[in-house]
Amino acid sequence: MERKDKLLAIANSQAQGACPESVVDSFSNLPDEVAHQILSLVSLKELIRVGSLSKRCRGLYLSTPSLKFWSSYYGGDKQGQLNLLNSFDRFLILRGGNKVQKFQVHLNLCSSLPDEIFRVITWIHIAARCNVEVLDLQLRVYKNDMASFELPSCIFLCGSLRSLIVTLYTVLKVPSFAGSTNLQHLNLSYVQIDDNFSKWISNSCKCIKELQLYHVAAVNITIESSSLESFRFVSAHNDTCHLNISGEKLEDIHVKWEYFHPGSRSLTISAPNLKYFKWIGNLLNRQNLRELMCLEKAEIFLKPRRDICDNFDKASEFLCSICRVKVLLLSHETIKALFKEVSMPLPFDNVSYLGLRITSLSDDLVPAMVSLLRGISNLNTLQIESDLSLLFHKPKARGCNRKYWKSQNLNFTDQLKEVTIELSNGFNAMELARYILEQARRLEKMFIFYLPHQSYVIKRVNQSKKVSAAKIVFRKKQQR
Repeated sequence: MERKDKLLAIANSQAQGACPESVVDSFSNLPDEVAHQILSLVSLKELIRVGSLSKRCRGLYLSTPSLKFWSSYYGGDKQGQLNLLNSFDRFLILRGGNKVQKFQVHLNLCSSLPDEIFRVITWIHIAARCNVEVLDLQLRVYKNDMASFELPSCIFLCGSLRSLIVTLYTVLKVPSFAGSTNLQHLNLSYVQIDDNFSKWISNSCKCIKELQLYHVAAVNITIESSSLESFRFVSAHNDTCHLNISGEKLEDIHVKWEYFHPGSRSLTISAPNLKYFKWIGNLLNRQNLRELMCLEKAEIFLKPRRDICDNFDKASEFLCSICRVKVLLLSHETIKALFKEVSMPLPFDNVSYLGLRITSLSDDLVPAMVSLLRGISNLNTLQIESDLSLLFHKPKARGCNRKYWKSQNLNFTDQLKEVTIELSNGFNAMELARYILEQARRLEKMFIFYLPHQSYVIKRVNQSKKVSAAKIVFRKKQQR
């Protein structure tokens, strides 16, 4: 950053008619890769200024492998937008066929300049000829009068392209031809896709490893890939109904799916080698995860909806899909929605780390937590975090003392070594901490975070009859 500031100072002094030769020489003497890294941080205007400093700087300016064109037109300076477009056209002509490693175009299109789309298409053709590796397109249409946008076929046939990032705010058309692409990373945001997209991923993207879809509009999305390793889906669209993902190499899936209107929705995952699964959002009508035999970590933060059965009829099927997980993180609402008082324990024998993100250990949450803990016997680490900022009222949290916990005949404390508990309103969390100290023979450490008005906790916890030599650490936390 210091070198960038020095470089900009040089450019400014040049504009004012003064340029210290020693400073220019110090930049010119930098290795190409270092100078190019500095130039990748500056804007187009600054880059052009640098090119006028010396012959060496001109060579660096024309050979920089990272090109960035950003314009934020919002209906004001049309002439300024046009001048900037013309400057970038001239720059691309001057640099010729020098390699482009990364090409970024962040442009708010002006509907009164009809040739803007043609210019962008031309730039993409130039990037393809220059063996671009990363193409980042963020195009927003002013007044939103562009019906669709189709990337030129040359970019998909470009053998060097490895990463494609597209933010479009309109319909994205993918190639209809059956040719293959070497894409490894694809990131789409705020675009609308159709069934052809799914077919294109399956038939043409044989090398793809990472697929990210952010707020992509589609009724049905089906991703089938033999090479995909990571998939991320974030959506708040009400029109997405069914999401299907399958792949033998998939190891990482992150789904954040929220909607605000009732309707039939489903999530189907077939990923036998999945290791990490994160799901945030609303409960669906149907969730079929198959059996995830290799799952190591799962984060499930669900929100039940009134238009879907609150009892979550297929909870047992869903839970059996993730029963082999080793690290399990659950939210307050997930615990209440998925775990009910049942006669048979749920099979979570492999869970060694359990993290609970709750608002408060209230009386109505405790029975569901008991159902969860009843099926866990090899737990090493328990972490309970509470966030009082999410509470609109103080729930009842004083009816579950150590006598209650002892009556449940739980064995989750047998292998327990480390516990972290953030106390909330009431006494339930404190009583759970005291129960663990009196049951966990292998416990090594317990961290207790208490609110400023709960200093009495220190004395009460220390009065517990510990069955281990565990170290207890008390820390005061501020109420958020």
